[in-house]
Amino acid sequence: MADFVARLVFFASAPFAIVLAAELFPVRGALIDVGLALFVFLLGEAPRRGAMRFRPVKFLLREALAFESYYREQQPRRFVYYVAYPLLFPYWLYNREARREFWMFRGYTLGSFLILLASLGWQFFSSWRPQLGFRDFLPAVLLSLGVETLLVLSLLMPIATTVVWYHGSFRRRRLSVILLVGALSTTYALSRVLDHRDPIVSYLTRERVRLRTAAARKSAHHALQNAVEVAWRDLVKQKNAVQADGKVEGKALDDARAALESFYKHDEAFAFDLWASPRNRPRVLVLYAQSRRKRPPIWVALKDGGELRKPDLLPKGAFLAMRDAADTTDAVGMVWDD
Repeated sequence: MADFVARLVFFASAPFAIVLAAELFPVRGALIDVGLALFVFLLGEAPRRGAMRFRPVKFLLREALAFESYYREQQPRRFVYYVAYPLLFPYWLYNREARREFWMFRGYTLGSFLILLASLGWQFFSSWRPQLGFRDFLPAVLLSLGVETLLVLSLLMPIATTVVWYHGSFRRRRLSVILLVGALSTTYALSRVLDHRDPIVSYLTRERVRLRTAAARKSAHHALQNAVEVAWRDLVKQKNAVQADGKVEGKALDDARAALESFYKHDEAFAFDLWASPRNRPRVLVLYAQSRRKRPPIWVALKDGGELRKPDLLPKGAFLAMRDAADTTDAVGMVWDD
């Protein structure tokens, strides 16, 4: 019963971390891989018969079928072992059986490795070029792979092995309860994400904004200045555009982000917000993007239609108000630098 309660608590809390990681980092490939492996495992012999008849199916399900074969032969270990798995790093490298299980989750076949390379190449040319080069891109790749690996080892392995254990030991009622709790928790976590006024901007997208701005300052400033001027023209015509916290929504924000795409990528434009003061008949309008700790924020501002270049010319407490108004805040180190 204690083991069941521990798994239940894990299934109730893990979806929040998984949903957050999927929003901030490109880890959806790992989620799909583990989900497909579990799906094939639960279906039993049907996928294996299909793979024997059709080679493309066999190639597609190669990793999932290996997962299914391994856990048909090998019973999962205790739940606490998988919860503490990242802390057991030396053990599952030198122990043969533990190493084999590790590669079930984190190893790459030739096919999956080629898919990974193709995906990285597409990301580089579509999202990083032309201002950013491979030297900027490589740290982002290593960080993404590290986060993905940590996600698999700390969250997906306990989930997958729990499903395998309860299914293999015919504890179907407990498995149903745990899956129901996990589904409800995931639904709630997703609803919290969708409740944001703006999309959550990923960590790597914000890094691209910072790096792209630093790589071409004049072009970036021209795009930012043009965007805030477009928003100002909309704002003077638009009623009730400024919310109680100073955030500007509606046509002004949409047009500003569209104007930013003359320099920034489409997803990068969503890292920027508009803030105005005072709420009625605003005189100051700021287009800004949040910054990581100890880095200056990216911002441009207008006062009565003219550009403001010095922070001390903004209303007192403006940066703090902008931080509170921004709805694109993530939970991994993205804080406003006053």
